[in-house]
Amino acid sequence: MPELVIEQVDAEIIDTGNGVFIPRSWGAVVTGLPEIPGEVHARIVYDRTLRRAVAESVRVDRSGAGDEVTTTLLRDIRVQAIVQWAAARVVRIDRDGGEPESYGEYIARLRTDEVRSDDQNLREAVRLYRLGSVINGGPLKLVSEELNVSISTATRMMNRARVAGLVDEATGRELYIQARVQQRRGRTTGPVAGSGPSGPSIDR
Repeated sequence: MPELVIEQVDAEIIDTGNGVFIPRSWGAVVTGLPEIPGEVHARIVYDRTLRRAVAESVRVDRSGAGDEVTTTLLRDIRVQAIVQWAAARVVRIDRDGGEPESYGEYIARLRTDEVRSDDQNLREAVRLYRLGSVINGGPLKLVSEELNVSISTATRMMNRARVAGLVDEATGRELYIQARVQQRRGRTTGPVAGSGPSGPSIDR
């Protein structure tokens, strides 16, 4: 079973927007990875240009005699998965005036909070999108999973948030580009005829 230890967390905390905060840098030590005989050490930083957590450096320390670090072994290391795992451990989410929550606390509260207005749901979508981006995960996937909607509905929610001015300029540009790509794909493929009756689809 893989284990993760966080170390050397920088004291500087960065406000990434939408109530999501993360240290400037930190270390992650992962042990117990399949086929990796030793420890994986990663130095992770929040890159202000990319606007997400990234690996600054990665090294593997062998367990001891009889093991070796090889090119094949290095190819087996899923660096982005380690970054996501470690970033989810150190990120904090503002509770709108309350004590900041950990990733796990925020997600657990969101799942149990079943009474939200459309406006509140839209704002949570924005926060989830930013959170997914910051930890180097799939932001739309996180919105979809945690708000229990389809990817297409999550996309529409984020575009509504963009039009309403609820996202920053960089995120707005990203969402606009995604919307244009989807429009082009729709024009290229055209409508698909089905055997069932016509009518609007219902997103879950």
